[in-house]
Amino acid sequence: MADTANIQDFNLNLTPHSVAVGNQRYLWITTSNRKVVRVNPNDPNSRREIPTLNYDLTAGVMKDPVSENQRIWMASPDKVDPILMMETQGSFPITVYELEPRDGRAESIKLRTTDKGTEGKPNISYDLLFAEPIHNYIGILPIPAQGGTYAKMPVGHDTYLWDVAVTTDPTDKKTHTYWATGQKRASNPTRTKNGVFRRSPGQSAWESVGILDPEQKPFYIIADTEAVWFTATNPNQVIRWDIAEGLSNTVSLGDAVPQQLVFYTDDKVWVASSKGLHEIDRHQPSLESTIDLPHGKGAQGLCVGTNGELWYTSPGNKSFGKYVVPPPPYGGASLVGRTQVVYQGESVVHMKDHVQQPLIAEYISNGHPVPGIPLTCRIDADGATFDDGTRERVVLTDQLGRVAVPPVAAGLIEEVAILSVGLGNTEPHATTTLRITQD
Repeated sequence: MADTANIQDFNLNLTPHSVAVGNQRYLWITTSNRKVVRVNPNDPNSRREIPTLNYDLTAGVMKDPVSENQRIWMASPDKVDPILMMETQGSFPITVYELEPRDGRAESIKLRTTDKGTEGKPNISYDLLFAEPIHNYIGILPIPAQGGTYAKMPVGHDTYLWDVAVTTDPTDKKTHTYWATGQKRASNPTRTKNGVFRRSPGQSAWESVGILDPEQKPFYIIADTEAVWFTATNPNQVIRWDIAEGLSNTVSLGDAVPQQLVFYTDDKVWVASSKGLHEIDRHQPSLESTIDLPHGKGAQGLCVGTNGELWYTSPGNKSFGKYVVPPPPYGGASLVGRTQVVYQGESVVHMKDHVQQPLIAEYISNGHPVPGIPLTCRIDADGATFDDGTRERVVLTDQLGRVAVPPVAAGLIEEVAILSVGLGNTEPHATTTLRITQD
């Protein structure tokens, strides 16, 4: 049950859009003021504004998934060359990736994870997905970017693409299905169709999934292993589409215009809207609670923090905020998730060795994997570190609810290094050991 006493709002004096967890637990907030803001979650009033060249950032932000990369990715649909990569240290240099010669845009960015290995020997690779509405395709940009070269999946429907999601076969962990939302548009470029579109494995054509009424406009979309969720207006709804059954459930938000949405740690979905924040049951879709933001106005961006708190942006208030979801009433059932190990690589290595894939873990709530949860990975050791020299990293769970713990560099000391991963300090971490020997 929501509790407005658990919400805090912080003045930004900029117009924010999206928010994401980055390296060292910092929050990154994009704005329409040609700046990105770095926020210390332990002291939200301590923040740094970083110029982003001539780009207003109004289409998303994402942490770089590669362990040694201290970077974030951002998108701007208002200018040419809208995919931006920024180093999150030093002088914060920005690399701009061209999409089209004159008029390319990116309306959203998402992460795709692929396991290209074999059973018992994972080999994880990452790509950035984006929706390009002017030339009407979904793009796939490898991470690390290879000179900015990317693949295109033309959508082939007369629609203005808005957001993209990916689902992955949980058995082989490499077969993908793609989902996109698109809208009618009266201005240049004109488009005639609202819809949710799907590209199945092995297919080149996108099919229109008959979920919406013709005049209902979809916006943001997320997906797990069982369903895709998206927000829509006219009427204002949150819609769950069961992938296996092909059935949909709708949750009405009345006069609240929905925006971004996220999976949460207790088998719920949270949605930002023009009226505040809404909690929805993930498997029996129904509106369970609504909270108003301080000072009125509504919420736009949304993400889960490293200790399970919710962070939101409020463009109308020119602010951002934190909501701590209260536990269930005494005696009530708790669906709070937990982290568990699903794969461990070498358990014994030599000094100076490099362990590429030490551990894969997953975050499970009520028996279901949860994407988008920031898990803290740690090494308790005297010599061993992650490959970037740190002993703590934050990694977000992928579309299968999994994280690959960063590669480990064994030190010059014989020891037993303890590897652990979990949701901040909210749960006992899933733990294993790595014995480092001299020979």
